Amino acid sequence: MLRLARLHFLVPGMMIYCFGYLLALLGGAENDLIRFLFGYLVFGSAHLSVSFSNDYFDRHSDRNSFKTAFSGGSKVLVEHPELESIALFFAVFLLAVSIIANLFFTIFYDYSFWFFIFGIFGGLLGWFYTAPPLRLAYRGLGELSTMLAIGFFMPGMGYFVASGGLDHLFQWMILPLSCYGLFFIITVELPDMECDSMANKKNILVIGGRILGKKVSIVATSAGTIYLMLLLFLGVANEVIDWELFVIFSIFPLLASVVAFLLRNKNRNLMVRQVMFNMISMIGFLFLIDLSLFFQYVW
Repeated sequence: MLRLARLHFLVPGMMIYCFGYLLALLGGAENDLIRFLFGYLVFGSAHLSVSFSNDYFDRHSDRNSFKTAFSGGSKVLVEHPELESIALFFAVFLLAVSIIANLFFTIFYDYSFWFFIFGIFGGLLGWFYTAPPLRLAYRGLGELSTMLAIGFFMPGMGYFVASGGLDHLFQWMILPLSCYGLFFIITVELPDMECDSMANKKNILVIGGRILGKKVSIVATSAGTIYLMLLLFLGVANEVIDWELFVIFSIFPLLASVVAFLLRNKNRNLMVRQVMFNMISMIGFLFLIDLSLFFQYVW
């Protein structure tokens, strides 16, 4: 069951949630550890639900997938089909926990009804990534939904929890984080292109191949860096955010995407290493921007 949960996926999610929370603190929100943890219960339970729901609704296509740390599913339900009903139960249970915690959080902190709606939509976006009837990953909407999740709902949850709303300071970060969300999902899709094609999934790699996917990754990470440089040049909210550090940290995913394109690995083992390199660059970027915001808040 721990393998099925894929708990390591919670780490980048937690970083993105913390980013939104820290950004709100720098914008003037009051720090409250209990509220932070209560909000993460809403967010984290929905995020963990996705691991179970994705494995359940992808259980047939995962028979042909190549398992890595970040792609191909957990393979648990392929090896143990008797656990299918348990996986579905945990997926529904965790999503229900998120919704109930969301309701109590909204009432206890007297937040607007929009907070509750925001949390509901974020949870359902993860659920319908593979679940019917929407099955976003099968309808060519997987990349868009991931960009929306990583660029808006995940950091927005942390920001909303801390500040009680979403203002212009958060809005500046939606575009670059969405770009890195696109980089993330293409990285996850790289080893599974053939499997996704056999499962009738529609995504950038299935439609255009790995070379197109790698080109899109370069465009995404380049756009993220250029946008951050533009904010630095314009001096937008520079009293709150050290854009220069953000630009420097953004070089890591940019370099990873360029290296992936130049190598053009057809060997699966090398491709898996490239996936790990991409993910390390992404997690490193998130960790460093969180660390910079934390020290800026403390000092």
